Amino acid sequence: MDDVRRAYATAGITVDQPTAYGTYYRLRCTACGANVGNVGDRLLPGMAEALVAGQADLYAAGLLGCACGHQRATAAAHGARAADGNGGTTAIPVHASRDRWPFWRRVYAAGDPLPRFERAVAATDRFDEGDALPPEYRDLLLKMLRHEGERAGNKSFLGFMATCADIAETLYPTAEARLIKAEYLAEELKHAIMFHRLAVGLDPDFALKDVPYAHYTFHLPRESWADDALFHFLVDLNGAFHARDWRDSSYAPLAEMSSTVERDELGHSEMGYRFLGEIVSDARGRALAQRLLAKWYPAALDMFGRSDSKNAPKFLRWGLKSVGNAEIRAAYKTYVDAKLVALGLEPPDERANRRFL
Repeated sequence: MDDVRRAYATAGITVDQPTAYGTYYRLRCTACGANVGNVGDRLLPGMAEALVAGQADLYAAGLLGCACGHQRATAAAHGARAADGNGGTTAIPVHASRDRWPFWRRVYAAGDPLPRFERAVAATDRFDEGDALPPEYRDLLLKMLRHEGERAGNKSFLGFMATCADIAETLYPTAEARLIKAEYLAEELKHAIMFHRLAVGLDPDFALKDVPYAHYTFHLPRESWADDALFHFLVDLNGAFHARDWRDSSYAPLAEMSSTVERDELGHSEMGYRFLGEIVSDARGRALAQRLLAKWYPAALDMFGRSDSKNAPKFLRWGLKSVGNAEIRAAYKTYVDAKLVALGLEPPDERANRRFL
């Protein structure tokens, strides 16, 4: 965390004590102590410095930072060029919508919204809870669950949910938005129960094991409501695509819960997309969202893993996945790009700022 602390100190932001169990810290204005976001401790080397330096003009323009203006003044003192001439704070105007929770209802009413994946390798075996599992098959299932993270017995997952509640309490633009985020948290806790029960059926010891999120995406700083909207739109959509692929999983308990998880996660993505649509309704919010895509878009693509992953053929052979990392990422990118263009945003270069190609 020393690198993260030093990076944020240059912007007039203090990395406070942990905000919740696990690896998440509040970002506070050095001048007045107000909460301006959060960050995790598993960023890749040099990432914090690059992120803070890269958004210096956003602080200078008042698009990120505290309402007291300390980050704006700090950035100006360092010669950052303002992103626009409006000044002000991080507040983004939003407007009430007639859309109501759950947001998946509207998108599924028009038909199946996600692409179907044709199985690349025919699965010959199918297993249920309590069956004797081949060692490699069991190891792959547990690896998948470690990556998923949504388990009631995983304290680091509960800690991450606390950061989501913290953002809703600190950065929410309307009372309605805060209530919507509470609905989101409730559904994620429902998933935690479902995955907990699946884990218990595999390995009771693992079900109670604390496994912090390893991927850097879950540790990226969220310093604005636009950050939060992009996180949910892109990262929860990643979960929906993976759940879609589980529909034909050779592990029966995973296949049985896949439709529910897919539906809910797509609804969470639509929640973020709705917030994003409100944010880009004016030029100031649109400029902020476009800039923040440079952080969230490559991270979302990286979440599908390397195209040449050595484990991917094993998942395919055992029927735990239908397609490889490159194929599912390409389908995801096509879906995301169309949604971004519909909002008047430009999808970034798919290779820019990528860490796992």
